[in-house]
Amino acid sequence: MKRIFVKLLVLSLAVALGSSCIKETFPMSDTATKEQLASSSSALNAMVGAIPAQMATGYLVYGRQTYETDMAWPGIMIALDSVTGIIVDTGDSGYDWYQCYSNPTYGLGPTSYEAYIPWRTMYMFIKSANDVISAVDEENADKDQLNSLAQALAYRALFYYTLANMYEYKAPTDPAVAASYKPENNVTGLTVPLVTEKTTQEEAKSNPRVPVAEMYKFIMDDLDKAEEYINDTKGGTLLPNLGVVYGLKARAYLKMGADGVSGAYAKAVEYADKAIAQQAGSPLTQAQWENPKTGFNNFAANNNSWMWYIQYSAETIGNLNTFVAHMSSEETWTGYGCAVGRGISKELYESIPDTDFRKHSWIDPGKYAYYDYPRNRDFFTHKSSNRILHPYAGIKFRPAQGDYATYKVGGASEVPIMRLEEMYFIKAEATALNGNVAEAKSILNSLIKTRDASYDCSNIADNFFQSEIYRQKVIEFWGEGIVFHDAKRIGAGMHNGYPGTNVPGDFRLNCTGVCPAWNFVIPKTEINGNPALDGNNNPDPTEALEPWEE
Repeated sequence: MKRIFVKLLVLSLAVALGSSCIKETFPMSDTATKEQLASSSSALNAMVGAIPAQMATGYLVYGRQTYETDMAWPGIMIALDSVTGIIVDTGDSGYDWYQCYSNPTYGLGPTSYEAYIPWRTMYMFIKSANDVISAVDEENADKDQLNSLAQALAYRALFYYTLANMYEYKAPTDPAVAASYKPENNVTGLTVPLVTEKTTQEEAKSNPRVPVAEMYKFIMDDLDKAEEYINDTKGGTLLPNLGVVYGLKARAYLKMGADGVSGAYAKAVEYADKAIAQQAGSPLTQAQWENPKTGFNNFAANNNSWMWYIQYSAETIGNLNTFVAHMSSEETWTGYGCAVGRGISKELYESIPDTDFRKHSWIDPGKYAYYDYPRNRDFFTHKSSNRILHPYAGIKFRPAQGDYATYKVGGASEVPIMRLEEMYFIKAEATALNGNVAEAKSILNSLIKTRDASYDCSNIADNFFQSEIYRQKVIEFWGEGIVFHDAKRIGAGMHNGYPGTNVPGDFRLNCTGVCPAWNFVIPKTEINGNPALDGNNNPDPTEALEPWEE
């Protein structure tokens, strides 16, 4: 059913779901005591295994079909790429449930469900990690139990890293930002409240936002312990292994370097190298990238590159609450993917050389005359007109097994959380920021030449090199929820309003530096239950920018 957009409030959720998300995140078990869990490796393994299952649970927050953005981790991925401005609706945006993130003028304030769902989702994940952590007695645990602890710590580090970047307040500098966009008090550099396995209910009732430095110390403490305890022969990349822990450290150190932490860029290089060595893989090939049956939906077919992933279960998925249903323009069982046709801006598309095979991830205006796209169905003919793709629509994410018509098959995909290629990007950028731009260019050249044999960034001015890395990361990780963190870290801005743009009218936002909507707002329901947050929220970005007009 086509979505008719309204500024929907969620204040009534305080009654249905409780006044505070955080105070529902305490370690607890309805079925077993802490002592029972601590003595059972199999029980701990099951608890850890439930985390990636939870991350792929549709309607996680509401427990029923209420809002289609309620998609657990994949919903966060789409929201982050949408708010960054790198996803463009090429078809009917009326079917786009994520359009408030793409155009905050529709409403992203503290009473919107768009603010509530990400916050609630992430703290639900944190509760699951805390439950495992609280059940392990480090001094008396065996190797299997310590491995479960390490995996839970890695998950918690991922969740807090993501939350910290989403909610850290960075003041926009673009003069186009409305003067009314400002916080009630000084919240610069504040992230989110910390809830650990030791947090009590009383503490949670007055739990303030912690500064960036304190948050990253917490994250790195978790990752240090995970690195110490993880048993790399157990689990795999559905569950975090040692390579994943190294990758998480590389991500965190890159951000810490941007925050001025001495030696952090060198550490980012070190841990990116360790992750690359541990993976012992290679970047995706063109054949893997463009495979119509396994392209970006299957770990086994792409495990040289994929370091970490989640998977949908065919037994539990619905037709609308999967990543494929929203991000695959090839699927036809719903209008959310093919009718919206999430794609790329014309400006960015035209910056990609024809020699770069990643350009085939989006439909060229020349259609098949430009490229004979590998496909499961014809993109340009269908009995329903809104199943026909428009220029610049994305075809990167394929329905599982190539089944574009059956949601129980095509929607049962696997979704990457971390890929090897990201480690090369981190290594290149951190190397440059650590003072060796020539070596950094060599690293980037080596990676991008696997996509475009003619690529050479050697002549790019040193002061534009970081921007080139960001551009390449957008091309590489479009739709994967990765580049929001880079955009906010470097203040990449967005440019979707320009003559000849393919971006729909209301979504033509231009902004330099940090854009207002990149400072996610804490939902009102949480503030009601945690007085320490009152007056310390990020400002509402709803009308902070005006769409560009020709």
